[in-house]
Amino acid sequence: MNIEYDVTPQRQAYLDARGYTILTACPGSGKTTSIVKKLLAVSRYCEEHYGRHTGFTCLSFTNKACAELKQKFREMHNERLAFPNEVLTIDSFIMQYVVFPFWYLCDDCKKKPIVVNEEETLERIYYNNVQIRGKWQQYPVMALRQYAKLMYSKKPSLISIEQAIFKWNYKVVTNADEIAYCKAAIIYRLSKGFITSGDALWIACYILKHHQEVSKALVARFPYIIVDEAQDNSELHFEFFRLLKSAGLQNLEYVGDICQSIYGFNNARPELLQALMAEEGWNVLPLSECRRSNQRIIDLYCKLKSNDAPTITSHGVEDKGVPIIVYKYDDGNVRDIIRDFYQVCDDNELSSRIILARGVNKCKELAGVKNVDFKYWKSELPYLLIDAVFASEASDMDYAFRKIRLVLSGLLAGDSPDAKRHFIHKIEHDTDWNARIFEFLRQIPSFSLSFKEWSEQTCVLLRDYWGLEEQPIFVPYQRQVGYKMKEMDDVPVEHFHQSRDKGSEYHKSIDTIHAVKGATLDAVLLFLSSDSKGQGISLNDFPHSTVRSMTESQRMIYVACSRARQFLALAVPRSIADEKIRRALAGVDIDIRNINLQGELSFTD
Repeated sequence: MNIEYDVTPQRQAYLDARGYTILTACPGSGKTTSIVKKLLAVSRYCEEHYGRHTGFTCLSFTNKACAELKQKFREMHNERLAFPNEVLTIDSFIMQYVVFPFWYLCDDCKKKPIVVNEEETLERIYYNNVQIRGKWQQYPVMALRQYAKLMYSKKPSLISIEQAIFKWNYKVVTNADEIAYCKAAIIYRLSKGFITSGDALWIACYILKHHQEVSKALVARFPYIIVDEAQDNSELHFEFFRLLKSAGLQNLEYVGDICQSIYGFNNARPELLQALMAEEGWNVLPLSECRRSNQRIIDLYCKLKSNDAPTITSHGVEDKGVPIIVYKYDDGNVRDIIRDFYQVCDDNELSSRIILARGVNKCKELAGVKNVDFKYWKSELPYLLIDAVFASEASDMDYAFRKIRLVLSGLLAGDSPDAKRHFIHKIEHDTDWNARIFEFLRQIPSFSLSFKEWSEQTCVLLRDYWGLEEQPIFVPYQRQVGYKMKEMDDVPVEHFHQSRDKGSEYHKSIDTIHAVKGATLDAVLLFLSSDSKGQGISLNDFPHSTVRSMTESQRMIYVACSRARQFLALAVPRSIADEKIRRALAGVDIDIRNINLQGELSFTD
């Protein structure tokens, strides 16, 4: 199947660009397709100018995005991506080409590392189990014994480093004693061969900065680098590519949209991409023709963007005339609103639809699911298995396999951190092991089972499938705040751990904004809160004056609304006056709908 590609002047300018380029691509502009269109020409460019064994690398943040790039390449060019070219996640590129081959150049690394991002797993390396008077007790390792009090108040697993600044739980550490503790904790985990993805990036920057022969070798191998979703780069990501540029990289492209940066919690720094646009030597190009949404939807979400961003126009999209609806909700009519939303979709033959909110807690609240922080089991193993299933359903198999390997290291390698590390190194590239893991993932019991049933069936599966001498036991807590655990035995797992399987009774089509980034849907219903405090997004985020720099809340709404092709609906608390709604959305034609408890509609327009 060949992908049709309409070459417009904007697109042609990008296809022709070489050197240092920043492509600002609006929602629905065909950014991914444009990258794929360019890749074949770039591969030939590398061979012609830099030699047969050189190629490009195209980097993105998720395995799903990389898979889409590869698939579209096959469909558009009727051939597979092949050596010497690579499409990888940024994390994979850093590990494969810098950290794994050159880890020994970092003074603090004493063993070949493995990446572990799970908080509970990381926590274990910092403590020794000691038997005192017949009872096992946990004590900090000797190297950190002097920081024992700090360890209990600030978990060492949450420590990170960025540009020589230590952070705990993403907050900058300024106290001298705490800085010393953070430094000691990171040095200790590096010495034991365990690193986080954040550690890997810091190590990679250290190696490139202090060993320019590595930087130059990497540039010689990949003289052309394209970074997708560049607005989500952290400061260290930008530093990594800056170091390659300093080492002679002549072709570097950043592709993204500052208005769609919604990963501030993961250290995304869109303002750094904005700053690069003003620097001399960068060719800044727009893609401002939207092939996804009708103009009315575009006009609504463009109220949120900064005025200096290019004007977005709808290109080749048929407008079915479905009104933009603003629902007014309270605790009693959410399901009636969702039912009406679905009815509008059905009446207009809009098959793909989604209900969105910011944050998992809000989604669970809308779905009638209980407290997201509830934990049934004491062990981390069942949570690793659940995460693996979710990742598998999202086609993120690399992440799913990593989770299962951690499970197996706990069951088959013993308690020693070194033994677990060696076990994971041994199996991670073994074809037979990976095939077994893939089949195991398919057999994990459904989350529609009760906690008790799922625990029993999963433990039997673990024993039988992996040939364990003893059947593992997932021990539940005796009591949690607000819950008697015996009463929870018969509650379905999916009440608290939602599968992305659309057949799930409790998932419905309710999801977070982060989960649908990059998606295109016929219809979107976005629930807003009464205010923008904390993690809330609300009508208050719609500006009343010129926007110089978008807030993350504004970018959240921008991303959510820009997923819709034909039908966009907002839901706001019933307490918000109609006048305030119209004022916030001035210039946009809207229908305000009140739905009472009996499911009857009233129109206030």
